[in-house]
Formats: sequence, structure tokens, C-alpha cells
Amino acid sequence: MGIAPLVEWQQHLDGWPGFSVFRKRHLQLTKSQATAVECRTDCGLGCPRNVVTHAPNDIVAVCPEQEEKPYPLKQQDTLIYSVKRASLHKDICSALGITHRESKVDGCRRTWRLGDFVPTAGLVFPVFLTQQENQDELLEIVKNLCLLHADPFVLLTPTRRRLSPPVEQMLAQRKAVFLALEEEMPFDEQSDLQVRRTPDELFAAFHEDVPEPGSGGMVHFPTPDGIRWSDIKIQFRNGHTVTIWAGGQSGRYTYYQMGMYSKKNGDRTVQWKLLEAFAASRGEIDWSNQAANNKLKKQKQELSKCLREFFRLQEDPIEWVKGEKCYRCRFRILPEGDENY
Repeated sequence: MGIAPLVEWQQHLDGWPGFSVFRKRHLQLTKSQATAVECRTDCGLGCPRNVVTHAPNDIVAVCPEQEEKPYPLKQQDTLIYSVKRASLHKDICSALGITHRESKVDGCRRTWRLGDFVPTAGLVFPVFLTQQENQDELLEIVKNLCLLHADPFVLLTPTRRRLSPPVEQMLAQRKAVFLALEEEMPFDEQSDLQVRRTPDELFAAFHEDVPEPGSGGMVHFPTPDGIRWSDIKIQFRNGHTVTIWAGGQSGRYTYYQMGMYSKKNGDRTVQWKLLEAFAASRGEIDWSNQAANNKLKKQKQELSKCLREFFRLQEDPIEWVKGEKCYRCRFRILPEGDENY
């Protein structure tokens, strides 16, 4: 319910102690007045009642089928209020632990991209909120979102009641997370949004395919959001292991965990050996370096690819310095036993 007369807001939120605070914080008065309101009697027909004004202090809700007697309304009951979307969306993001960067979604009415869930740098899951009136409308929105985004995403809706089997199937195929706000994010008595589960629990499905350190196979460094290559330090501990620091995160990793192993025999690849060569030469290799050969450019490209995937950063970690005719690491890299350069 994004826009409705005050009496309907009160009906839907009847008995909630925080409604008066919610009204001040998240609702705004429009210039319109209701000509019809939801019927509050339980007759089974479910049709709206017409608002009939005999005088400013004599307003009644009239059953169009004449099945029930009219009941009185106050003038303020017919005033129409809409949701302050910006403040509500910001509070939703805050409760979910995501940065609020709102934008509208082309071709999707009443649908917003609130921001992104970023568990670690480079791992981005868009978070969408949509408000639709029926199952067909929601189905059309989900079709469009799946066409626009090939990767998993988060879809928020006010209620689960518009969900249908075709929508559930499409979301499952996309490995998307569906959340109904009425189930997951209730308001407390101070009108603050709460979450029944933590963001890690809500978005647990996004972590299922990421191997943990020590489990074998390539892992990913938990790069904090906002980290750049210049914030990263790598130091070799031996020919098979490095220690990595980035922001508040650190850890020790093998060449195997960093994806630089041969699938044939499990041995270190030329990319790992090139990383060692960069460490030995304090992060810089020119054509006089013993590691330089006619395959250096290709090997550098493959090493950059491994590092981008491991840290989930998009920028190239190794730049070509044209004036000095050398490759230079954008991160700090040290050989075994050397703490400074």
C-alpha cells in the first residue's frame, strides 16, 4: 500500500503502537481526498464504500450494494497519504546493512534498485524493491529483471501474496533471494525497521558456492568494500605461501588457494613464479630482469586475471609504465624475510 486515505492506513495498521510515529516519519499528505474507501465490515463482498459528504462534519461511507448501513467518517479520514519513499527505502537499506544508492529500473514500473549487497569487494548483488498489485504484474517485473540481470539478485516486495509458481521458478533459476518485508522486516514501537534475521542469514545462499580457506581449490580474499590495489600488501613466506593484508583483513594463502596451480599435476604455474619474480624485484620488472622473456606480456595478463579474480577487483593490478618500459605492481609486494622497500 503506497498511497491510501488515512482511514485505510489506520485499518491496516490497527493496534500498532508505533503508527503515529510511522505516520510522521514515512507518510506525507497529498492534495487529494478519497471518493471511496475500503469497507471495514465483513460482508464477504469486499467492494469499496463510496464517500458521501453531506456537510464538513457529516461524512459517511455508503455501501454501493445497500447490503450494510452507512458508517460515519471524519474529514481527516478521507485525506490521502502517500509513502515518503526516499526515507523508507533508506531505512530498508540500513536494516539490511547495504549502502543506499537508489535508482529507478527502466521498463519496470514501481520498481527501484535500492543499492547492492556487497559481502566482499567485487561480489555485487543488486537489491530491488517492487510494489505490484497482482500476480500478473509481479510476473512481468520478474521477467524483465531476469532479462536485465544474468547473475543472482535480491528481490524485496511488501508481501508474499503476489508470489506465484512461475515467479518462484524464475527466481530459483536465477538463484535470486526473495524477501517479503511484512515477514522479514517488522516495525518496532518507535517506527524503526527491524530484521528478524541478520543480513548474513538472509543472504546465505550467495555464499554457498564460495570455498573457504583450507577447503582445497581456489578461494577468494575477503576484500573489504572500497579497497584499491594500493591498499593491498603481499609478502612471500616461502615458495608456496604468501601473507596478505588489505584494510582490516589479513590471511595466509597458498598458490593453490589463489588459483595458480596446474590442473595436470597440482604444481605452481608460471603465474605464481612471475608473482615471486615481482616480489624479488620489489614489484617491478623491466626487460633487463631475468624473468623477462618473449612470453612476459601474456604471462602478466594471466597473472592479472588470477589476482583480479582472487581479490574481486576490476582494475588491472599490474600496469605498464611506458616511460620506463617496465611492468609495475599497483599493490605492495615483498619477498620472504624483507619487511620494507
